[in-house]
Amino acid sequence: MKTYLVVTITCPDRPGIVERITEALVAQGANWEESRLARLGGDFAGIVLVSVAPDKADVLTGALMALADEQMTVLVKPTRPAADVPGGDLYHLRLTGADHEGIVHKVAAYLASRGINVEAMETEVVPAPVTATPLFQMEAQIKAPQGLTLADLQVNLTRIGEELGADIEVSPS
Repeated sequence: MKTYLVVTITCPDRPGIVERITEALVAQGANWEESRLARLGGDFAGIVLVSVAPDKADVLTGALMALADEQMTVLVKPTRPAADVPGGDLYHLRLTGADHEGIVHKVAAYLASRGINVEAMETEVVPAPVTATPLFQMEAQIKAPQGLTLADLQVNLTRIGEELGADIEVSPS
């Protein structure tokens, strides 16, 4: 039996952040299970799923929280293993289009209205190849509830893409 914790860290980017976190984990015999780490602007942002023996969870939580200071924010939250999360069909969503406000909201509103969960998402703005105009790109892993077909997703997301002036593709994961 393990206790699972989600650890969220943000701070100005600098070398040694991951080392400080892993030092606290190793000291309590915890395991780094999954993570998403990135430099966003000038800051480091990370989210890590950690497993630890139940009798060491409180000590580990305290050690991780002790890393926080004026520069670093640390949050620790208990969670359940992914196997306990209800099933559905996984799809890959890719969006590319001219950058403008409201793109993520429009797509997210549709997904939420259909009970579709965003499992993972990455976005970025890059210069278009020829014109160098800002081009918004989104890649997402989504989980649709049972009974929602790929064809239905494709039709509705294509319509939303047309409204946004973006190409949206959905495919099985």
